Amino acid sequence: ALLSTGSKLAKCLINKKESMQYQDLINQFFSYFGLTSDQVQISEDGDMLTITLDVPSEESGRFIGRYAATLDSLQLILSLMINNGQTSHLHVSVDVGGYRQERLSVLGSMAERISAEVEATGTPHAFPPLSSTDRRAVHLIFQDHETLTTYSEGQGVDRRLILAPKN
Repeated sequence: ALLSTGSKLAKCLINKKESMQYQDLINQFFSYFGLTSDQVQISEDGDMLTITLDVPSEESGRFIGRYAATLDSLQLILSLMINNGQTSHLHVSVDVGGYRQERLSVLGSMAERISAEVEATGTPHAFPPLSSTDRRAVHLIFQDHETLTTYSEGQGVDRRLILAPKN
């Protein structure tokens, strides 16, 4: 229900994108969800744009959703709106109540357990089902690892992240 007007809203806001900075676009987008510009913090670091929503903890679940599906959807919509027609690509991250940092901590612990198993056995190991956002986070954890590498296999809901020894 939260995203039911998503396509109409996206078309409307994308048309206005030419005349406004993405900060204005983001603030206008979240105004449709009842948030003020004071509740939306935007920071840019290189090609990373981080949007943090400051909402009461009892409201955060509304923006996160089950298995962070709503949060990932908001992130995707904003990424498409911001990067539409641009020559350079900004990676967009949306966070509510520190959820992304908490999830990164959980993924880090999971990665440590699985990497210990892979290093001990020398055989690849699949992570449990992860969202594309979580798979990307794990890929980044291991991107500079000396002895281990990650890759994804499968399609759609059957897509799995594999941790394997480097050859």
